[in-house]
Amino acid sequence: MKKQKTKAKGTAKEAGANASRGQVVKLRPAKAKPSWRSKLPSPGGYISAVRQFVVEAWQELKKVTWPGRRETLGTTAVVLLLVVIISIFLGLVDLGLSRLVSRVIR
Repeated sequence: MKKQKTKAKGTAKEAGANASRGQVVKLRPAKAKPSWRSKLPSPGGYISAVRQFVVEAWQELKKVTWPGRRETLGTTAVVLLLVVIISIFLGLVDLGLSRLVSRVIR
């Protein structure tokens, strides 16, 4: 037959808690943080990045199908007409609600 080892309950926890008392903890000095200026790219890096952005933007603009004069005028007329219709509708709703509120207050 094998012998079973048994531990007394609670003794391991108590020993661990008492063992950490009285020990000296050595702290390491904090690492120096690099300044935010050191993270910035050089001025030459900015110039090349801007140049690359402009070249890529120009290439994308060449791919765009621009509307003609007639299409632009048509869509502008539709937008202006809808703005007028919606503003009249909202004006009437505002007028009705303001009269309703003024009657309720009196």
